[in-house]
Amino acid sequence: MAFGVLALAWGTSFLFIKVAVQTLQPITLVSLRLLVGLLGLLLVMRWQGERLPRGWTVWRHLAVMGLMNVAVPFVLITWAESGETGLDSGVASVLNSTVPFFSVLISGLILQAEVVGAGMIAGLLVGFAGVVLLVGPNLGGDWGGFLPYLAVLVAALGYAASSAYARRYLRGLRPVVLSAGQLMVADSAVIVAALLFEDWRQQSLPLATIGALLWLGLLGSCLAYILYFFVLQSWGATRATLVTYLLPIVGVSAGALVLGEVVDWRLLVGGLLILSGVGAVNSKRSLRKPRPGT
Repeated sequence: MAFGVLALAWGTSFLFIKVAVQTLQPITLVSLRLLVGLLGLLLVMRWQGERLPRGWTVWRHLAVMGLMNVAVPFVLITWAESGETGLDSGVASVLNSTVPFFSVLISGLILQAEVVGAGMIAGLLVGFAGVVLLVGPNLGGDWGGFLPYLAVLVAALGYAASSAYARRYLRGLRPVVLSAGQLMVADSAVIVAALLFEDWRQQSLPLATIGALLWLGLLGSCLAYILYFFVLQSWGATRATLVTYLLPIVGVSAGALVLGEVVDWRLLVGGLLILSGVGAVNSKRSLRKPRPGT
C-alpha cells in the first residue's frame, strides 16, 4: 500500500507541476510547494515528539542537502516544464528516472564506494541510449530546445549526489528530522530567490493551482518523504529502488490521460531503454558487496 501511494505521489508530481506553472512562475511555485511540505513535516515531528537538530556541523550538512537534493532540482524540473517550450510532464518523469545511472557514476566510479560490475556498465550504456533517443531531436537545434532536457538531467544528478552525501555525513539522523531540516533550508533559499527574480503581480492562485500546490506539498513532498523512508526501512534499499520503475509509468500515463500529452514512439522506446538500464543497474547480478568502510 505504502509503495503504491509513494509511486502515485512522486509520479503525478510532474503532472501537477505542469498544472501550477500555468499561473505561477517556477521559483515561486517551488517556494510555495516547499512551504506546504515543510508545515506538514513539522506537524508530523510535533506529533512524534521529534525536535530539529542543534549544532553547526549538522546544519551545515543539512544546508548542502537542502540545496543539492531539494532547492536546485525542484527549481530545475519546474523551470523545464514551464513556458511555451516546456517539456511534457511525461517526458520529465522519464528523464528523472535516470537517477540510478548517476548514482552508479558517483558511488561506483568516482567515490569507489561499491564495485561496478558488467551489468552496471551495460545498464549505463542502455540507459544512455534511451536518453539520447529522447534528447536527440534537439541536439542539432538551438540551445533553447535542449536546455529543458539538460535541466532535468542535472536535477537527477543532484538527487544522486545528495544520496551519496547523506550516506556519508548524515547517518543516524531520523528520516523526518532529515526531511524537515533540508526542506527548511531549501525553502528559505528559494523564497529569497523568488523575491529577487520573480514578480508576484504577474502570477495568480486559481483553485486549480491551489489544488496542485496542496498535492505537491502534502503528497509529493511531505507524505512522499515519510513513505519512502518507511519503505526503505521495511523493504530494504534494493527493493525500495523498485519505485524507480513506476514513476515514469505513472508520469506518462497521468500526462496523457489528464493533459492529453502525446505519447510518441521516441518516448515509448526511449523510456523502455531507460527502464531497462535501470533494471540492469539494480539487478542482483550487477550489484556486488560494497567496499569496506563505505
